[in-house]
Amino acid sequence: MRSRWPVVVVFVLLAIIGAVTIVPKAMSWNDSSRMATIQAIVDHGTLAIGSTDFLTEDRVFLNGTFYSDKPVTPQLFGALVYVPLSALGVKLHPGWNLAYYLITLLTMKLLWLLSLVAFYKSLALTSLNRARQLWLTIALGLGTLTLSWSATFSNHSWSASWVTIGFYFFLKARHEGRPGRNLFLAGLSLGLAGSSDVPMLILPAVFGCYVLFDARLRRGLLGYVAALAVAVAPWLVVNFAISGSLMPVQLVASNFLWPGSPWTPDMLSGGPMNSAEFVTTYLPALLVGGRGFLFYNPFAWVALPLMVAEVIRRRKFAAEAVAVTAATVVIIGYYALWSNNYGGASYSIRWFVPLLPLWMFFLHPLLEGRVRWRWVIFFTLLAVSVPIAVIGAWDPWPLRRYGDIPLLGTLKMTPVHAASLWEAIRQALH
Repeated sequence: MRSRWPVVVVFVLLAIIGAVTIVPKAMSWNDSSRMATIQAIVDHGTLAIGSTDFLTEDRVFLNGTFYSDKPVTPQLFGALVYVPLSALGVKLHPGWNLAYYLITLLTMKLLWLLSLVAFYKSLALTSLNRARQLWLTIALGLGTLTLSWSATFSNHSWSASWVTIGFYFFLKARHEGRPGRNLFLAGLSLGLAGSSDVPMLILPAVFGCYVLFDARLRRGLLGYVAALAVAVAPWLVVNFAISGSLMPVQLVASNFLWPGSPWTPDMLSGGPMNSAEFVTTYLPALLVGGRGFLFYNPFAWVALPLMVAEVIRRRKFAAEAVAVTAATVVIIGYYALWSNNYGGASYSIRWFVPLLPLWMFFLHPLLEGRVRWRWVIFFTLLAVSVPIAVIGAWDPWPLRRYGDIPLLGTLKMTPVHAASLWEAIRQALH
């Protein structure tokens, strides 16, 4: 592939697919809470969400006022998009609406597309040619839950995209030189990921440890830490402003115990540690089965063994594989020990979505060489994975009353959503 035009065409097609795979309506307490914050900031000049149009139980009660319990970083970017929309009269509201679509398009989907560009450029550091880099990029973009979760205003999609971009700059720092600039951008990106999805802060910590112990990269450590601080500062400032503490509000159980609250301390992630007996059944269920993360991301069945093989064989990216493996164990272990609800009403285990781009990078050995059976495996996995991801893009927040298998639940809800959306479009046209 000597011409760059196929690359341009593929990314234009990905952009079009991204634009049409958005659910332009708050479908859950989670994204309702985020939209409430955006509306509160822009239309009411406050962080308090009690006077907004969105009803949600994903909120905390502090000093007599309700606030969203979500890390605020994605909502701040969403508010920047909503400012001109609101001024033009394109207002947020709980139903199907243009404002939600445009906010999601210009935050989640735009960043999703940029992260795929970063992923493609990361693969240029491997031995893959452009065509194979493109196929693997398509696999990440259309064959994993990154597509599903970028359909809604979700911190998991937002975090996954920043993780992809941060990993790209870390690879450039280590394998192409100029660690100062690249590590600064890596720290900024990974910081934005962690300030949006708190457990993902383990990623800049793990990569920071690598920088600390690598003599060549160490001269960029100060910039890395400074960028990380800049990225998390807005989240910490807002958290302090509403609670008087740097402790994330969602980690303080008492914040959820307001009159009429549906929450109890044992329902919140980060509460008491689970028993060993519970973990032995909960952990496998997080990964396999009707809601299991590996079931909804078939490529992971090959990517994870290849990531381990990268370390064992001491290949070019062995150090990165060690870092990603360590972060994976810590993050999955954290949720296995301190959560109990499978991510609530969600399409598979939403908490692990930011790990997908890191895992998928280590799939590149599958496409090396001319062995035909490798391509058979790849395209078989792609044929299975794309429908799973596309189905999830209809609604990553399937209601539990439709069953305990989210894929089937989303399929059952599809006609209902389609009819509701069509009716909203019909009324808008008239």
